[in-house]
Amino acid sequence: MTDSNILLSRVLPHFYRDSVALMAIASTTEKRDGIVRVGAVMATPSNLGILAESGMLPDGLAAAPDDLVFVVRGSDAETVTEALDAAQAALTAVDGGSSSEEQRPGTIREGIAAARQAEHPANLVAVSIAGTYAPMVAEQALRDGMHVLCFSDNVDIADELRLKQLAVEKRLLMMGPDCGTAIIDGVPLGFANVVAPGSVGIVAASGTGAQEVSRLLDTAGAGVSQLIGVGGRDLSVDIGGLMSNLALDFLVEDAATTVIMVVSKPPAAAVATELLARLTTIAAGGIPVVACFLGQEDSDSDGVMVRGTLEGGALAAAELAGHPFTVTDLEPITVPSGRILGLYTGGTLASESKIILKRAGVEAEVIDLGDDEYTAGKPHPMIDPESRAEKIAAAGSDETVGTILLDLVLGHGAHADPATPVAVAVASARDAAKTQGRELVVVGSVCGTASDPQGLARQRDILTGAGVILAETNASAARLVAAAHAAKGDAA
Repeated sequence: MTDSNILLSRVLPHFYRDSVALMAIASTTEKRDGIVRVGAVMATPSNLGILAESGMLPDGLAAAPDDLVFVVRGSDAETVTEALDAAQAALTAVDGGSSSEEQRPGTIREGIAAARQAEHPANLVAVSIAGTYAPMVAEQALRDGMHVLCFSDNVDIADELRLKQLAVEKRLLMMGPDCGTAIIDGVPLGFANVVAPGSVGIVAASGTGAQEVSRLLDTAGAGVSQLIGVGGRDLSVDIGGLMSNLALDFLVEDAATTVIMVVSKPPAAAVATELLARLTTIAAGGIPVVACFLGQEDSDSDGVMVRGTLEGGALAAAELAGHPFTVTDLEPITVPSGRILGLYTGGTLASESKIILKRAGVEAEVIDLGDDEYTAGKPHPMIDPESRAEKIAAAGSDETVGTILLDLVLGHGAHADPATPVAVAVASARDAAKTQGRELVVVGSVCGTASDPQGLARQRDILTGAGVILAETNASAARLVAAAHAAKGDAA
């Protein structure tokens, strides 16, 4: 390894920090001069495997699953060592505070006991630890009668099945593993937009899919009664929709819910059949239902409206709730020669765009930058937009790229100003393309509400100021690009 590309590591034995803290320190470290990339993970086999796949695992690294590993790649040994020292200092710093500061619980059971004695007792535990240990903590919480939101991923599916069976037995929510979004009784959990209370109850086996639907319902004035995330594998053959069915029970019993919506990437065929039968029964009982299964053909039967896009699902649910709205597509655009490159932070939004482009017969490379492949030991791009910005800027010098398609996701948990680094990167990319005598078109949408802390109008203005063409919805942006390339004869 040359001095221009040094990779060093630091192992902290029997040391734990949750993923949010690790992502924050990794993001700060990566901004240091001379630092190329940073990884911060618990040394579980799956996490070390992800580091290896991304070229961030030093040779001969020895670490146990309960050790914390911090790896840094940079320009030279001195720079990397200084970054590691600073990161370790931040990781091991004792939380400051006065002598009156409450002592933190040492175990999950101590935490639950303290929460139940609080002025406003809690009944839900949020789990965000290494996937190897998440099942143990989640099970303790369930056995103590607490609902669970499990943000952790890389949990064995056998553990997920066992936990959800236990939760169903106790009539408790087991949201996740890998559940990124929920709104329970008006309280946002994980990544969630600020939406008004309303009448549509959502069961979601997708994160940004739930965000896109809920923010559109907010814009329409329908609002959301509950948004229950269940994790992306709940509608698989292995899990069989266990938590989706329990969540539906709760929504049927919820007086504020007058419309029910299920949002998911394509579920397993057998599970979809059973779920649609359940939804038909609910509809027959007087509660209108929308099943938003990405990629499905639109259909209406037995009181259930099936829609194949997030936009379509939101339109249907808003109409049933008495708040119909329309999506106005932009006027057709002309695109230059070159391929379509989708650079997404939202996995479900990326999937929706892929489906729309494929249906139009237009080829594109659409990348979900929130996938484990791109986030090994690094912040999710919704938290730290710099990694996505780098790829946008690099695309400007790629003569094969003519159109960039992207999303911007606002709300709780997301970066305070995600539009600015994206706008700077777009301006850089378009300038680079111009110096090569070519044009670069950038099209996107913003998943956000007027009440989101980042400021929806401001974020949109920043992007349009950099030349980004913004559509009302993610689906509308994909349609715009698909139509432009089809008109050029790019469709198969």
